This record gives sequence, structure tokens and C-alpha cells, in this order.
Amino acid sequence: MDIQQAKVFGYLIESDIQVNISYNSLINIKSLISEKKPNRLILRKTMMRLFIYLLKNANNAVIENEEILTNVWDKHGLSSSSQRLWQVMKDLKNKLIVIGISEDFIKRVEKGNTMGFRINPHSVTPIYYFDAQNL
Repeated sequence: MDIQQAKVFGYLIESDIQVNISYNSLINIKSLISEKKPNRLILRKTMMRLFIYLLKNANNAVIENEEILTNVWDKHGLSSSSQRLWQVMKDLKNKLIVIGISEDFIKRVEKGNTMGFRINPHSVTPIYYFDAQNL
């Protein structure tokens, strides 16, 4: 099977957190073993779109605010603003901390005129699947 035919199912963050795109959910895999109730989190659609956009572009480069606003809000018929980005990002980071992702996983970057965010690409692994109908 050719990896070019694969689709992204989700992501593995560090070795503990699985992100399932289809269900807008994150689950702490360690909690499945160590706790009676798994540590699971469901994100709202726009918040999940933001998170997936950051994960998809986690190449250690700065993802600029304008790029995020365009791709997460504007292209989906939503009204974007710096305030909205700030608020959703703040809420997202708080939720990620609750599920077990380190506080500095998403870093705010301000250099000169460049303002945006960066994720360490070494802690993000895409999980692929093959669509049997297209093989």
C-alpha cells in the first residue's frame, strides 16, 4: 500500500494522547490502563479545527495568526478576529492541560511583525488509515 493513498485518522501526541479527528475527541491512553474512567475530551468543531490545523502544520515553523484566522474561521464561513483566536486558543490550551498535555505544547511566538503559534513537531505523530474503497 502506498502512503500517498493514506488519509490522516488522527494524531498521537507524545506517547499518551490520541486525537481522533472523526469524533472531535482526545483520549489519554495511559488513563485507560491506570484509571477506572478514561480521561477523554470532546472539543467543539471550531476548536478541533484549530487544533488539527496546528497539528497538521507542526513543522517547527511559526503558524501566523492571519493564516490561522483564514484557514480555521474565514474559509468555513465564520467571522474571524484576533480576540476570537486568543479566546479559543486560551480555552484549547486549558483543555489540553486537563487531559495531560504539557502547558508549553502550543507556544505563542512574537518576533517583530510576526505573531503566531508553534508546536514542537517531535511530539506529534500522524496516524494514517487506508480507505478500503479506494484501494
